[in-house]
Amino acid sequence: MSAVNESVSNEFLAADPAGAAATVRGRGRVAARGVARGSGYVHSATRASRYSRALSGWMVLLAIILVGCGSARLPRAARGPEGSWRSFANGLRLYVAPDPSAELVRVHMRVRAGGRNETRAQAGLAHFSEHVAFVRTLADGRTMLATLGEEALAYQGTTGADSVEFMATTVAAHLPTVLGLFASALDGSCEVRPEVFARERNVVLSEIETRMRGSVGAYDRLLASVYSPDHPYGHVLSGTPETVSALTAKDVCDYLRGRFTPGNTSIAITGGVTEAGALAAAEATLKPLARRTTLPEIAVPPVAGGGGRETLAGLPGGWGSALVLHLPPADSEDGRLAEILADAVEREVRELVAAYGRISGLEVHRVGGTAAPAVIFIATGTEAEVRAFAEELLAEAVANVRGDVADKQKVEALRRRLRIAAATRFERLDARAERLVEVADGSRHGTLATDLRAIDKLTAAALTRVAEQVLAPGRTRVFELEASSTRAESGVTAVTRLTDDAHPVTARPDVAAKLLSEIPAMRRNSSFTLANGLTVVLAPSSSPLVDVRLVFQAGAVDAPEHPLLPALAAALLAPPKRGPRAREVAKVMAGGAETDVFINLDLTIFKARGLASEAEHLLRGLAAWVIAGGYDFAERAAIVDKIYREMDQQHDAETPRRRIARGVLDQCVEPLFLDRTLDDVSDAAIAAFREQHFRAGRATLIVAGGFDEAAARAHVQAAFGGGRAPWGEPATPPARPGRPAPRVTSKVMHLAMPTTSAQVGVVLGFVVPSELRGEPGTVALVRQLLEDAVDGVRQRLGVTYGFSVTREEVCDAEMVVIGGEIDAVHLDQGIAELRQALARLRTAEGVAAGLAAAQRPVAARILARAADSATVAEHLVYVVAHGQPLDYYRGEARDVALAKADGVAELMNRLLAPGSLFAVCIGESTASCESLSSP
Repeated sequence: MSAVNESVSNEFLAADPAGAAATVRGRGRVAARGVARGSGYVHSATRASRYSRALSGWMVLLAIILVGCGSARLPRAARGPEGSWRSFANGLRLYVAPDPSAELVRVHMRVRAGGRNETRAQAGLAHFSEHVAFVRTLADGRTMLATLGEEALAYQGTTGADSVEFMATTVAAHLPTVLGLFASALDGSCEVRPEVFARERNVVLSEIETRMRGSVGAYDRLLASVYSPDHPYGHVLSGTPETVSALTAKDVCDYLRGRFTPGNTSIAITGGVTEAGALAAAEATLKPLARRTTLPEIAVPPVAGGGGRETLAGLPGGWGSALVLHLPPADSEDGRLAEILADAVEREVRELVAAYGRISGLEVHRVGGTAAPAVIFIATGTEAEVRAFAEELLAEAVANVRGDVADKQKVEALRRRLRIAAATRFERLDARAERLVEVADGSRHGTLATDLRAIDKLTAAALTRVAEQVLAPGRTRVFELEASSTRAESGVTAVTRLTDDAHPVTARPDVAAKLLSEIPAMRRNSSFTLANGLTVVLAPSSSPLVDVRLVFQAGAVDAPEHPLLPALAAALLAPPKRGPRAREVAKVMAGGAETDVFINLDLTIFKARGLASEAEHLLRGLAAWVIAGGYDFAERAAIVDKIYREMDQQHDAETPRRRIARGVLDQCVEPLFLDRTLDDVSDAAIAAFREQHFRAGRATLIVAGGFDEAAARAHVQAAFGGGRAPWGEPATPPARPGRPAPRVTSKVMHLAMPTTSAQVGVVLGFVVPSELRGEPGTVALVRQLLEDAVDGVRQRLGVTYGFSVTREEVCDAEMVVIGGEIDAVHLDQGIAELRQALARLRTAEGVAAGLAAAQRPVAARILARAADSATVAEHLVYVVAHGQPLDYYRGEARDVALAKADGVAELMNRLLAPGSLFAVCIGESTASCESLSSP
């Protein structure tokens, strides 16, 4: 077992100090991004804090959400994969939703055994039990974790207040084995070696320290106050060092046997498998499980949502204010409306923080469970004076939302956005399976069609009624936050080193290749060129959404005198206000489409995304905007101010990891960081840039998602096939100056940035050579090998949970960065182990030992996003920009699976050479940390 996410129901435990979450610009929301842990195990980090936002600083993103006005009829959306559910005699519930367009299969198992079933004295028992479920010894001597390593492309586990979740991605041929492994967690067995139990305890304790940074006591007191000390939701799901240290193997096994039962479980299967095939696998593996008695689920009493004010010291952000919203039960009609309101408040809070400044830390936590959910907003700063300002800001956000929900036009726009969001959940297999498991769990709100019908019924009156229950001043609770120097100890003890696994995944070096070979080959993408020179790429799927991108080979490098000129040329381009083309744009607005403009050094990309049923309107509306649009320079001042605000927000949001990566380079070419003003650019220069560069012959149109290919070809020809000047005029690409590749100058740095006494921050990395910039699969394989090496240290020592490996694009350089925190007590030992692990990767033997385990998750990630229209479109942008074939990513996945150890070892030896690495030590300076640049 490698990692655990405390899920949405308690995000105190989901902090991502390494910066593995991404900010969705223009939407004001933070999106979770999985961080691989070991051989395909994924831990999702979801805490929204100032340390968990990664963005590409040299990219200028100008978000324009077309919401429209009036009360237009909402269009019918694509249905999405449908399925059916059934129950077995042992009580297990199953939902199967085949998707013939998918290449992979996703299994999601939900066991109603969450933290609500543990007492305060046992806090962390559910979480610890989930860890142990993965490392139990099976009948053949292996652990469930090791066996999944051979049978699944990716797998993970999470613990929430109400349930424990197990997820796996595999191919249809291996579905029976994966289901059999999940079934083994429900058969009542609990064989775990003492040294494995001790190590997993240390992993859990290390998580507590890494995620809550010595503030577990403060978070626990906060939850006890939000609910009550003895309420089932009134404690942190991770437990405290004291409660976790007191848990025994008997406690954990009794919990597994009493609550991990078939009658307490629901499973959803979706993706590339037939209904008959999925049912046959379930009949062979799940149906034979014996019915066992389940311990009664602990009842959750209602929580009064009264107001009040308290003082709390010790949260990591320092001084500030916390606002608590108590919501009705999540499975009630009012509960679903209240969740919409909570999302709106979060959006408003983020916009106000970005606009006003002064707030250095923002956290949004969804706590509790289905029966009594709550949302906590925490805004903090470094000085005591921030406390009053933070309280006023949070109160203003709530008041603004209360006013907005009474506005019918704003609610109409909200409904459109919600429909897009609902459809988005059904694109990716992981999110879809998570949603569908609610259907198997007895909910009637789990299918896309039902979700969309509920959104259609949304009214301003209904939202206003619930807002008076949830957002009224007398219903919200305020905490005045104070800084504290008191820190909790981690509780990590000496770790017993484990013997090598007698059945390692590397005993099967063909695992990844075999799994991929069992995926049927399907032609997905096609390409053609219009008479005016526009290249068109179509990528149809069964997605309920369509993503359209018009990509121009024109970026900051094409305006060397002022690299921000392309940003102005794109941002000021406005759709026509009258005539047939204006009506096309109005249809896009009525459909609730989201549109962005994205500019980097080489490209300008106009984007449109909406429901699949609106594909024609998306194409015609985007064409009207870019081809028939024009400039109203009277709006220039407002647009420029918006660009400046966006640049400031990107500066403020940049993660410490990206700042560190930039600091070790000898040069930085990023428009965002240039000391230029937009006032230097004339109106004539803006118009000239558009006339020269925004032409069909310099563009590629990418259409990905749920559309009919024949109809799409006709719509593209009608919308983009004209010869109107300057769009249809011949285009000659201008010569581009060469750019020297940045190099690492500082090999070792020591930063006295804030950290806890129990953890020392370590950052290690290298610049990806230019010849590998066009081989993302190879770079991903290198990352996975490093991730597994780092995770191997954590597995042996139990003290480096916070580490992750990321790919960063800064200063026109691609960098691979290892970062995180090591328990200070075991720093020297952990660094020594890490150095040895990296040194092994410079040898053919070391690479061969871990290559098969790394190939599988890398290939899986490349293929798993095939149903996500936005990701498919993003991949095709890369393909177009680098002149790769349309099936590049599928070929890249197979190349990864067939990579040979000798070739990879040669590459690793070059990348990890002493002259290539940089090391940054954060906090305590030690010789062992600073030695990492020469493994």
